[in-house]
Amino acid sequence: MLKTSRVPLASLLLALAGLAVSIYLTVAHYSTTDLLVCAENSLVDCASVTSSDQSRLFGIPVADLGTAFYAFLTLLCLPQAWRSRNPWIGWARLGSVGVGVLMVVYLIAAEVFLIGKICLWCTVVHVITLALAALLVTAELRTSNV
Repeated sequence: MLKTSRVPLASLLLALAGLAVSIYLTVAHYSTTDLLVCAENSLVDCASVTSSDQSRLFGIPVADLGTAFYAFLTLLCLPQAWRSRNPWIGWARLGSVGVGVLMVVYLIAAEVFLIGKICLWCTVVHVITLALAALLVTAELRTSNV
């Protein structure tokens, strides 16, 4: 079990890892899918996933949304944010990761049912998002007066 005192560091490391992979996917989106170190023309096909119709949400590349999401979460997971007594920071952290989980569910469904391909880099971001959500929700439950 992860001690509550280690949650801030663990959350920051997960947020930074998510930010790094999201930036990588954003750079690949705007330059060339050749940058994606991933198999092609099989079930695992990052280029097909990242260039599909589902790679944009409301006209915005999903990679950009992921980068913005993780930049925001990184700020919310900085030590100063964890030390803040402002309850809105904690709510923003939980709300953001909740939106992230919903986005992961949508993206996995799109990969499996609409595109028929899996992107390994996207899967890394999905796993990080789910791990961060589990960490933050568990930490909140441990420290709340429920």
